[in-house]
Amino acid sequence: MNNFNRKLSRSLALGAAVALLAACGGGGGNDSSASNPTGRLKLSVTDAPVDDAQAVWVQFRAVEFKPEGAEPVRQDLKDANGAVAPQRINLLPLQDGRAAVLLDGVVLPAGRYEWLRLLVDNEPNVRDSYIEIAGNECELRIPSGDESGLKLIRGFTLPEQGALALTVDFDLRKSIHAPPGQQGSGMNCTQAYMMKPVLRLVQDAEVGGISGTVANALITDTACARLVYVFADAAGAAAGSTTPDDYDGTAPDPVVMAKVDPATGAYRASFLPAGNYTLAFTCSVDKMDANDALVFSAAKGATVAAGVVTTGVNFQ
Repeated sequence: MNNFNRKLSRSLALGAAVALLAACGGGGGNDSSASNPTGRLKLSVTDAPVDDAQAVWVQFRAVEFKPEGAEPVRQDLKDANGAVAPQRINLLPLQDGRAAVLLDGVVLPAGRYEWLRLLVDNEPNVRDSYIEIAGNECELRIPSGDESGLKLIRGFTLPEQGALALTVDFDLRKSIHAPPGQQGSGMNCTQAYMMKPVLRLVQDAEVGGISGTVANALITDTACARLVYVFADAAGAAAGSTTPDDYDGTAPDPVVMAKVDPATGAYRASFLPAGNYTLAFTCSVDKMDANDALVFSAAKGATVAAGVVTTGVNFQ
């Protein structure tokens, strides 16, 4: 049995435990002292969906936090028994407000932080980070993921003797690429796949969501993409004031693209900072790497408040 298949066999049992990551936190010690005040931090990951894939596994091994004026603080991930061990997470099910916990209650120095960095495993011919497409497993190449990591430059403050919960949102639809003509590696994989992560970092106490339904009459064909695009309106602008557009790297780009359930017509956009938003439904397929002329339904406006899901934003 070759190395790839041995790791395949050993890791099958790990998949069932992915959701039970609450014991992954590192660190310890007292929460605060006169000279070295500390706080507790929880870090989770969530996902926006991607077409065609049956699973997108990313193996995380550590997180680095950069305090202002100090060296980065590293927290290795741990298993349920408290032993240092990487955690492989299938990002695809983490939609509609679901998230998986990487660190829970980890003790860090209190104060202002400049960034955090996710360190992931991405070795060639090793079953660590990979994507499942059409029943085949293909290595997921993450440039610099195992060296410089996935860096999120967004400041946050960890309160002294307090707690903070953060969530990293992986937008897989924007992140996964299949470079034409590149051979993949893995089990029966003929196409290479690359992740150039498009990430958001939010504070859980500052975000809410939007939910609603899409009428069957708007599903124009069997190839309908069934997506609700959610755009952040400009500061001070009314809800629904943004003209919907495709995702092409030029404003306005959607904050998230929520998948519509084909059975119920329901959708939910989660982890949205408080504010006004414009939503529009489309059946058109957005190629991500191109400027596409998408056909949208009439736009809807919605306001998000922290800790609240705004319901009833329906498309008829």
